[in-house]
Amino acid sequence: MAPPPLLLLEEGTGESSSPPRDATKSPHSDLRRKIYEKLVKAGKQGGLDDSSFREMLYNHFDKLPRRYLIDLGEKKAEDVLLHRSVLQECALPGSSGAVIRARFLECIPDKSDCEGTNPESDQCQKLEDLTLEKKHGADNTGSVSASSRDSNHKLVHEIIFSCVDRPKLLSQLTALLSEIGLNIREAHVYSTTDGFCLDVFVVEGWMTERTDELIARLKDKLMQQNVGDSEIDWSMVEKGERIASGSTADLYRGTYKGSDVAIKMLRVAHLNNASEVEFLQEVLILRSVNHENILQFYGASTRHPNCCIVTEYMPEGNLYEFLHKQNDLLEINEILRIAISISKGMEYLHRNNIIHRDLKTANVLKGYGQVLKIADFGVSRIGSQEGQMTAETGTYRWMAPEIIDHKPYDHKADVFSFAIVLWELITLKVPYDDMTPLQAALGVRQGFRLQIPSGTHPGLSKLIRQCWDEDPEIRPAFGEIITQLEDMLQQVPVETPKGGHHRRYRAKKIQKKS
Repeated sequence: MAPPPLLLLEEGTGESSSPPRDATKSPHSDLRRKIYEKLVKAGKQGGLDDSSFREMLYNHFDKLPRRYLIDLGEKKAEDVLLHRSVLQECALPGSSGAVIRARFLECIPDKSDCEGTNPESDQCQKLEDLTLEKKHGADNTGSVSASSRDSNHKLVHEIIFSCVDRPKLLSQLTALLSEIGLNIREAHVYSTTDGFCLDVFVVEGWMTERTDELIARLKDKLMQQNVGDSEIDWSMVEKGERIASGSTADLYRGTYKGSDVAIKMLRVAHLNNASEVEFLQEVLILRSVNHENILQFYGASTRHPNCCIVTEYMPEGNLYEFLHKQNDLLEINEILRIAISISKGMEYLHRNNIIHRDLKTANVLKGYGQVLKIADFGVSRIGSQEGQMTAETGTYRWMAPEIIDHKPYDHKADVFSFAIVLWELITLKVPYDDMTPLQAALGVRQGFRLQIPSGTHPGLSKLIRQCWDEDPEIRPAFGEIITQLEDMLQQVPVETPKGGHHRRYRAKKIQKKS
């Protein structure tokens, strides 16, 4: 019987607790200094001078409880750098999900098989001196397959986990480790001052020194935990014809529980950490939203090789295809109705603290009649609207200048993208179609904007300029955009203008912003 896990937690510390902030009063300053000196002696500064390296280390220590240093001790000084890199990766702007690291620690005798035997006796000594079979020999990292080890050995691994801290996280993680057959020998659980967790588990039960598959299994289980009651039974899904393809996924038409659905399936050949994070992010957002202008979510399968997202099927395709199949420009009232539908969906997302980050006509789907729904939340983010994201995310022709420049950005980046969508509705043209996507991005970065046709409704023209203003603070929120659009719609005559449509605009598409 495996011993119970040793959970090294102190009362008032651990998950969702705040560590002390004043390092100058810490009784462990001597240990901090020793760890710093040991790392400097080992040449681990990573190009920093000694003063900067010390400041970096001490800032890391200050984010964590004082017992973190006690748990590590001087012998594990180099683990500090690993822990810091894990926390840094978790806190990266645009990052989503958890960061997981795993490494093999040691191979130990199974004491239950040596019970009653002197540890120095021949029987247990032989366990330390086993000859390994060549066919399971060392790989290029020096690790050896556990299948070549005697069954009386146990492999011990360390798993490091970091994510945004939340209640009941420890119980979820211990359940996750148990589900894949791991016994926890130790658990060191810390919360940082900036809202993240750093959880270090020492486990046994993984049967090989290699950890790639272990990390993949943990991510799969974590994904399934997060999806929760949204997990669907794949046997109830009937996959039909493929209707579209993307860089990492294919879209199929199908049925689920008698409903006509769209099935977005991750390609097994393209499965990697980034695609799985994007997949999980889309699932988590879709399951949390419910609005008439947001694609309806039915469920997801997180089990390989059938990782998929099942949503309602939108029979009329996407708005991009619709616009660029038109022979005549759209009526002003139709432009306004489309714009209002998109704005209502976006206002709902922003009100629920969701930033889409890839708003474009290809990600707006059409149903029967005048139904329009926003889709594709793979790069969307749930987060604060404090302007802290800097990751370059989205599609160049619709991308806000602050994203192109890798400056901090927030929900107002979606408003800039909406301005380009409005321009498409008016002109039926591809934005910057005489440029490559990169040229378009560089132009926007330098202040260029698309030319608004001279015959455009003055209210729309003004709104577009507001929405793509260089200064995000000047761009209106979607609630205000909806008000402006609805006011315009009320003022538009119901009857169709003579000739059936507005005249086509042929103005030059690019001008320098004045």
